[in-house]
Amino acid sequence: MRRIVLLGMLLGLAGCGYNTWDNLPFTTGTNPNLPAGDSENMRRAMGQEPNVEPLTPEPGDVWPGPIKPPPTLQDLETQSGLPAEPLPPVGSGSPPPANPLNFPTLPSAAPSATLPGQSHVTGQPNTMAPSPAGQTYQTNQGPATSTGGTSSYQTITTPGSPGQSIVVPNGNGTSTIIHPNGTVETVPTPK
Repeated sequence: MRRIVLLGMLLGLAGCGYNTWDNLPFTTGTNPNLPAGDSENMRRAMGQEPNVEPLTPEPGDVWPGPIKPPPTLQDLETQSGLPAEPLPPVGSGSPPPANPLNFPTLPSAAPSATLPGQSHVTGQPNTMAPSPAGQTYQTNQGPATSTGGTSSYQTITTPGSPGQSIVVPNGNGTSTIIHPNGTVETVPTPK
């Protein structure tokens, strides 16, 4: 029995490393868990004085020059090479120039007959069917009657103002009217 115990102890000691007995951590030897490094922070953590170079100003002018002014519309027009022709006024009836920047155009499909309520592009039913004209809105300038539009907007002619106003339903029982002079008002939506 003693031989078995002695043999077991010798085998157990054979697994121990040589450095374990003569180089104990945290007492006489080095710490195997100590992080390695030679940085400024590592020197301070070890209690040593770090070598720190003083900050000095960078030589020369490090600031960028003045900001260039943004280009004006005239500068942009001269760079594009297009003649500076004014666009026709809104509502004058003349169409805007066709493709002034020479963008590539898509090939057009062959014309086909469309039925009322269908899109002229796809031939499918319109998702925004025309809304019935003739609804009366009570505005600040008096009653106004809708002249057409879709379920998303309508146009009305208000008394006392030239041109047509746009009516956009808000979905909460009110509609927003945008007048040609830029004024906006909210009125109840007629049923």
